[in-house]
Amino acid sequence: MTPIEIMQRLAATWAPDAMGNPATSRSWTELFDPGIVLVEPSSLPHGGVHQGIDAFHQAQAGMRELWEQHIEGAEYWQCAPDRVTLRIVIRWTARSTGRSVVLPMIDLIRFGDGKIIGVEAFVFDTAALLGTLT
Repeated sequence: MTPIEIMQRLAATWAPDAMGNPATSRSWTELFDPGIVLVEPSSLPHGGVHQGIDAFHQAQAGMRELWEQHIEGAEYWQCAPDRVTLRIVIRWTARSTGRSVVLPMIDLIRFGDGKIIGVEAFVFDTAALLGTLT
């Protein structure tokens, strides 16, 4: 599969509540390399480098534990033969406080051998996101 074909398969699963559904993130497994590397901002509770599909799912579960995530919009562009840039807008609502913020994110997604091999996530304002927790 090409990077755009993979992104089209992912995008088909992006219902507004997709991020909060563990079954949805599990359905993405077939599109990911077993050694996928996810890099999240280190200032976030789930931040850091997560290597491997199990670590990816643990990071997703950590986000779901803290926030309800509602996709408000998404678009993507192929920016190199092995890279796609995803801009996704998410409403994050803290489960502990009910406070929410709408933030765009940019994910730089790398591909190899017909699979996603890496994701670097850039959250527009991590301080605002963390502020929903207090």
